[in-house]
Amino acid sequence: MSLYVTTHNAEGKAVFSDRISQEVPKKEIPLGDIQIISSTHEFPVDLSNESDIEQYEHDRKQPMFPGTRRICPDGGTSVCIMSLKPGAGKEGGIMHRTMTLDVVVVIEGEIEMHLDSGEKRVLKPGDSIVERATMHKWINVTPDNGWARWVAFIQSAADAVDIGGKKLVGEWAH
Repeated sequence: MSLYVTTHNAEGKAVFSDRISQEVPKKEIPLGDIQIISSTHEFPVDLSNESDIEQYEHDRKQPMFPGTRRICPDGGTSVCIMSLKPGAGKEGGIMHRTMTLDVVVVIEGEIEMHLDSGEKRVLKPGDSIVERATMHKWINVTPDNGWARWVAFIQSAADAVDIGGKKLVGEWAH
């Protein structure tokens, strides 16, 4: 997979940036890997200079973002490709909640999403889900021991979500 980032020349014309390597590094996680395609530390983002590209260059080298969001900077956004190994999550999985609004689009394989309510859904290529600070876990149920992959468009949310007086916060229940 190649990544191309655009910017502007001195005349304001769109050009391809040569600051970012076209190769997107993979960050290994217990269930597979994550590739951060884009990240910003503010929303809306200021594109008047290349400070966002400079920050993204730094972010690509970090294992995860700090805080309760982990795959998205506080106050910012990220886009990533998540890949689950064959059978990942079948032995327990990791129930977690990030304080983010995530739009997920499955691009390969089949993924079973479990919610803390006990509900679950199987997502196939082309299916999408909008997660709103959702306590969940993923299980790769792709036939024939295949990988599962999805693209996630992520925006940080408020520090806590208030549901009927109960504060929901980011958590990782290993």
